[in-house]
Amino acid sequence: MENTKKQTKKLDAKSKAPYQRRSEFEMVKISSEIQSGLLSIRSACLKYGLCRNTLKLYLTKQAIRTLVQDETMYLPTAPMKPELKESTVKREIQKLTKELEYAKLKILSLETMIKVAEEDLHIKIRKKRGTKQLKD
Repeated sequence: MENTKKQTKKLDAKSKAPYQRRSEFEMVKISSEIQSGLLSIRSACLKYGLCRNTLKLYLTKQAIRTLVQDETMYLPTAPMKPELKESTVKREIQKLTKELEYAKLKILSLETMIKVAEEDLHIKIRKKRGTKQLKD
């Protein structure tokens, strides 16, 4: 009888030193390949001879670093001049006023749509106050 088991080719890592410390440049290159979709985490580990947990830990640390950088990006670094501060505040007020008007318009349109659906199409959308309780 013939052997019916299929033999699969085992992938070998190119690097036989999985515990070797990688340079920051190399780790950034590997993570960019993973994030762009060129490699999966498993294939990157095989290609570069990394431990999967080490790579995942590096990706997590890199994500945390970018989050911290994003938060610090919005902190003021130097005090603003009074003229610039006033113009910035005025622009922010105008922006927020426009957003408020848009939100009010959206609410009005949704309320109109609900009213039309209830009156013309006889669809009950709004919940009645004081819902009935089920008694056992």
